[in-house]
Amino acid sequence: MKNKILAVCFALPFCILVGWTLLLSWQQQHGQEITVAVTGYDPRDLLSGHYIQYQIDWDHTDCSQFATHQCAPQDFCQEKRWGRQCRFYIPERHARALDNLFRQRNNEDMKFEIVYSYTPGRQAMAKRLLINGRDWWESLP
Repeated sequence: MKNKILAVCFALPFCILVGWTLLLSWQQQHGQEITVAVTGYDPRDLLSGHYIQYQIDWDHTDCSQFATHQCAPQDFCQEKRWGRQCRFYIPERHARALDNLFRQRNNEDMKFEIVYSYTPGRQAMAKRLLINGRDWWESLP
């Protein structure tokens, strides 16, 4: 009896982790794709791994993509002390090139966007970073 309880105690966290992973994967695959404009970011977030941090530019985002035709900023990113902050993972070896590309851009000639998987009422999940409508790695020199 003791061995069965011990086995359940060890199997339960594994089952919860697998279930959570499957739920996140389902949400990413079945959510509506929403493309939002991005402003200023920092690829050197040392405490959180290899993430770029950015803010969504709701003034330059097409809100007609949403079912209600109204943007839902409360479902995007996490609230921090200094406002809503968003993160997107990139490999560290590309951070410098992406940073240079962002710093050298003119507002008119280069557009940064993030594609999200969005389900109303749930936290949106970042899927892809786009530069001028193409995936970010295609734009790197």
